[in-house]
Amino acid sequence: MEPVLWMKDVSLRDREGRVLLDLPALAVMPGERVRALAQRERFAALARLAGGLVRPERGEVILRGGAGYLPAEPGSWEDMTVLENAALPLTAAGMPRREREQRAMDTLAALGVGYAAHAYPGSLSPCEGRLAALARALVGSPALLLMEEPAFMLDEKETDRFFRAWEQLWRRDRFAVLFCAWDNAAPAADRTVTLGREHTGGQML
Repeated sequence: MEPVLWMKDVSLRDREGRVLLDLPALAVMPGERVRALAQRERFAALARLAGGLVRPERGEVILRGGAGYLPAEPGSWEDMTVLENAALPLTAAGMPRREREQRAMDTLAALGVGYAAHAYPGSLSPCEGRLAALARALVGSPALLLMEEPAFMLDEKETDRFFRAWEQLWRRDRFAVLFCAWDNAAPAADRTVTLGREHTGGQML
């Protein structure tokens, strides 16, 4: 079985020359849930590399099946409905309107926020907004989901709701997941890796 994401001897620096990422190797297998202990900036760099938005200075990055990304603070287009926001990746891909709206509605419904499809983002609770953003990340059926601080700015009740909705969809579709989380508010993981030297636990990469 081939990994969904494979990185080998990857290095990336920012514009000031600071090292953002220096990975000997990282592999995420189909359906695997991997927790990464990393600074937010470092994980965001990894997500950009995985999504093909930037190229590494050196090394190899292979992504099989596409990736969806849920940042800690996802943005949304306030003048578009939740449904239209969720369908944006499909709109960009040129999918016909009826088909993309149906797929977006199905994804929102699977995450328990189908009732908010025709509302606007500003009217949603923090948890509803995060679930709507998750729907946008997953609407294209990516092989890999990248999540940055999944429970960011959610209280205990909202965190529980978010993780229950996320896990239900993961159990249905079995996409691979690579997520960054430092505190205990994190979904279940099959293993933990450390992207750099910020933490002494986990598998150092």
